[in-house]
Amino acid sequence: MITALLAAGFLLAADSPATPPADAVTARDAKAAAAQAASKPDQMVCVKTEVLGTRFPKTECRTRAEWRQLTQDSKDVLDGIQRSRSGNPGSGG
Repeated sequence: MITALLAAGFLLAADSPATPPADAVTARDAKAAAAQAASKPDQMVCVKTEVLGTRFPKTECRTRAEWRQLTQDSKDVLDGIQRSRSGNPGSGG
């Protein structure tokens, strides 16, 4: 589960550059590029994650749609856990 959240974070970080280019792009251009990338849900995106206990990273490749679904599933599970913990103490949850 943590790996899924980290992978989703890496995916989001990979979509945006770390430093702005010399010829800065306008916000409208950035939105257009994001919309174009989102319109390609079948594009494969590979993410390398560090694995505890080894120096070799793990590479996981999925489509953008699969990464998006994985992120949404992780958020749903986290929401469910938080809701169950914040329930009434006498409800057994």
